[in-house]
Amino acid sequence: MPSEACEVDISHKIQLKNILRPFDDDNEGTVMDDRGTLVQIIDGQMPFTHLVYLDLQTKDFTTYRGSHYHEKKIEVFYIISGLVEAQFYDLDTKWEGHLTLTPGLKLTLFPRLAHRFRAIEYSQMIEISPLPYDRSDVFPFDFSTLDNH
Repeated sequence: MPSEACEVDISHKIQLKNILRPFDDDNEGTVMDDRGTLVQIIDGQMPFTHLVYLDLQTKDFTTYRGSHYHEKKIEVFYIISGLVEAQFYDLDTKWEGHLTLTPGLKLTLFPRLAHRFRAIEYSQMIEISPLPYDRSDVFPFDFSTLDNH
């Protein structure tokens, strides 16, 4: 979990949960049997109006998706396949962090957390949000200013 690697508590900005396991108290989890795999990503805690499928290619390791933050939007990402590098910057605490996301992880990002994603290998993920897409709530963030210190 990213907050273990920093001195500030960012648990109100980012949550990481492995749901590639039996159902938990939130009724989230995975069932695998001879019929296939069922993954319940969200069950009742958050209605959603925005659902996106992301197909991340590895043609150029300098290309990221994201590089922005939101003032209102909460985003939930579920990693279906592959390996994804995620980079974060909390605008309020100035915390910086990285995660490597693997299949079965559910990542929840809260407002004012800049984020970007890069495929380490071909990857598939979905994005879910309780708010519809609003172009006016997408604020570009230049991560290159962080790479120099």
